Amino acid sequence: MKNIQNPNKRAISDLVFAYRHIHGHSERPLSYRDFARECNQALKDTRHEITYQSVKNWEDRVHIPRMSFLIPLAFSVKDWRSEFALDAIAILRPKLYKPATYIGERAMHRSKLDTGPLKARYDPYFIPHS
Repeated sequence: MKNIQNPNKRAISDLVFAYRHIHGHSERPLSYRDFARECNQALKDTRHEITYQSVKNWEDRVHIPRMSFLIPLAFSVKDWRSEFALDAIAILRPKLYKPATYIGERAMHRSKLDTGPLKARYDPYFIPHS
């Protein structure tokens, strides 16, 4: 059985969900493939690469991203991809780092509130509105 009780997995799941929705198109979030493709483009000069299955597994709380992927992503570009990586690093190492964005802060906060079963995917409380 999957361990979905881990608060880090909950926070990472919320983080991926939020970034896919915020940086997607008008009424459609970035697909898992598009999210992976965008991250891989930022890392094209490194040996790091992720698949869309990895992104889906992060959002489904099956796995968490590896630090060996997040650190190069955090410093490869200066846009939402680096913010995602910095937020994820802060979630995985909260004693050492603080989230880079409000999205990361909300994900960390929500992970402390509820680590139970997956809830409905859209939560208006979580997605920041412009």
